Amino acid sequence: MKTVMVPIDLAGRIVLPKSVRQELAIQAGDHFQLTVQGETVTLTPSRPRGGFVRQGKALVFVTGGKATLSAETVQEIREAGRAGRDSLNLAGLR
Repeated sequence: MKTVMVPIDLAGRIVLPKSVRQELAIQAGDHFQLTVQGETVTLTPSRPRGGFVRQGKALVFVTGGKATLSAETVQEIREAGRAGRDSLNLAGLR
């Protein structure tokens, strides 16, 4: 758990340190869930969950973040999955 002291300005704003924003991939315009429990305030980034989502008739994988995969990365993932599947199929034939 990381603890960071940050000031609050006259308008009630808190600036998240750059290192925290980078670590959590927080960008301008992101939304947060604010939870108050006693004297504890918790900010949780509100992001869509990753996983498979139905879009029309297609099943699409979403990362839950703003990052996108390059075509090369997608191709590498496909090839690795196919190679693993093929090796399992070959092992079953032996």
